[in-house]
Amino acid sequence: MFSRLRKSISGIFRYSRAEEYSRRYAVMNAFDGVITVLGIIFGSVLLGQAAVKQILAAGIGASIAMGISGASGTYMTEKAEQERKIKEIEEAMLVKLDGTVIVKARERAAIISAIVDSLSAMLAGLVVLTPYFAAAIELLTSEIAFHLSTIISFALLFGLGIFLGKIAKKDIIRSGIKSLVVGLVTLLLIIALNLIL
Repeated sequence: MFSRLRKSISGIFRYSRAEEYSRRYAVMNAFDGVITVLGIIFGSVLLGQAAVKQILAAGIGASIAMGISGASGTYMTEKAEQERKIKEIEEAMLVKLDGTVIVKARERAAIISAIVDSLSAMLAGLVVLTPYFAAAIELLTSEIAFHLSTIISFALLFGLGIFLGKIAKKDIIRSGIKSLVVGLVTLLLIIALNLIL
């Protein structure tokens, strides 16, 4: 069963370049998930609404929303993109590709991209919230949960930056630091907004 599944996915990647798209979506949306939930946590704490259950509810809600939005938006976008590419191939080859392996692979590529998009954003957000799940069952205090979530967020951002550096074949440490800077800028903007309010 797993062997057939692996071969099927391998075929989809071979005929549609879905691996490239999926990798890009995974990193991009994991990044979004981390930044969004980090923003919710910091915003809640700075505005004095740092109740664990409130942060969990807001964070989980945002993660689910990103997952649904990402899945639907990516599927429609990728489906249109794959259909366009099929037409280009048909026009170049002067044949219809209906029912061929290429068409089936490209149709499934849109589904895979949507799943990757959805899961990466949701899982990244939920990982950041992990300390708050522990705080909800009184294994941690809310203060410790806040600090741990912040550490986890920056560790994830740094890791995603390193991954992007590897893909681009650039300095991975510099790439990781660039990702950290995005997180820091987000926090500074939230702090500035809190001072204004």
